[in-house]
Amino acid sequence: MSKASAICGALVAAGAGMLSLPARADHTCDALGEPGWSTVPSHEIVNVADGAPYQAGGNWFVDRTTTVLPMCNYINASGNYSLRSYSLIPEEKIERVMICRGTAAVAPYAGPCPPK
Repeated sequence: MSKASAICGALVAAGAGMLSLPARADHTCDALGEPGWSTVPSHEIVNVADGAPYQAGGNWFVDRTTTVLPMCNYINASGNYSLRSYSLIPEEKIERVMICRGTAAVAPYAGPCPPK
């Protein structure tokens, strides 16, 4: 495994743990229409991938792509999920993440600065 692959792998692992998103209601779910069932919209992170490191203005960055799956879950008071739960079209978000400020690593990145 190359150092660049190891760096990207470490960043993906660290980023996946940090990007747990709370349930957001920015998508609309259909009502189940049965008494005793609640509709719970949520977002599930299905992939986090970092691009190759690049330098800009003396600092080092990666472009992190996060794929999120909007879900419509139906659950009853006993904690049972309905088989009518479904997902919507996956969404991708790309953000610029600093990994090195000059020659100093920015947490959670623990690799060498500048990256090799």
